[in-house]
Amino acid sequence: FQDRFALHLYSVNGKHLSSVPLDEEVTAMCLTEEFVVLGTMQCRLEIRDLQSLRAAVPPVPMPVPVHSVSVTKEKSHILVGLEDGKLIVVGAGQPPEV
Repeated sequence: FQDRFALHLYSVNGKHLSSVPLDEEVTAMCLTEEFVVLGTMQCRLEIRDLQSLRAAVPPVPMPVPVHSVSVTKEKSHILVGLEDGKLIVVGAGQPPEV
């Protein structure tokens, strides 16, 4: 069960570029030009670099499992829909500002 979950990156032509094992079940995902934003069943929000798939910032704990994630048009905030119906708004500045 060690590698049950993984994140894979493919080129537009279908070439496998990279992958990383994940410790948690992903329940929501949103892409921007630079980042992939993941929400998990284990109540975490992860922001990863789109090219390397490495964590861009430490995971952000949420009170309950994440059901949806979206990045605002200006890329200033991340909207996180939770299992209990709440909407969490997370500032999405550059890492020193987060």
